[in-house]
Amino acid sequence: MPPSRPAGPGYVRVGFTVLPRWLPWLVAALVVAGGGTAGVLIAVAPASGERAPGQALGGPPPGADTGSAAPSAVAPPPTPRSAEPVPYPTPSAAYTPPAPPPAPPPAEESPARPDDPGEVVEEYYRDLVNQDFAAAWELGGRNIAHTSYAKWVAGYDTTASISLGSANTVDPGRVRVLIRALQTDGTLKVFEGTYTVSGGVIVGAEVTER
Repeated sequence: MPPSRPAGPGYVRVGFTVLPRWLPWLVAALVVAGGGTAGVLIAVAPASGERAPGQALGGPPPGADTGSAAPSAVAPPPTPRSAEPVPYPTPSAAYTPPAPPPAPPPAEESPARPDDPGEVVEEYYRDLVNQDFAAAWELGGRNIAHTSYAKWVAGYDTTASISLGSANTVDPGRVRVLIRALQTDGTLKVFEGTYTVSGGVIVGAEVTER
């Protein structure tokens, strides 16, 4: 028989068995309460051998051979997935750049004035026939009217139509003309004169009625 070993702190010796100090009290309480459970608890306590102080209940004693215990199963490392190239999205259609905005329409330019003095005088009377008094005013009417634009236009109120019989250049920049003006009362007036043209506009006129 091995010599008895003193119980450590928190334990009590019962025969050859070392038990926690709380266990006898628990057994006593159960005996008072029911009686039958105490035998079951005592059977749980180790019947042979002593537990060294500080040894956990149910654990293997110090120095016990644990080599026979089955090693815990270790899960094998996951098999790495083979690297697969990531496909890039394929465009459904070729990229078409947006159409540029339409260019603004070109600014309206004033009609080119004729350079020939005879053509300038003909254009002047053509504007009067079409009652485009503003164009005729810019083509030289302002230079020969000797009055305001409104009074100059009012002077043609009794004129029904105008025809230019001839426009002959007699000197550089001077054009002789023959004009027939039909009045609103049916009478015909005939004018003859000379127009002076410079820089594409009429700058002077000498016209008399025949």
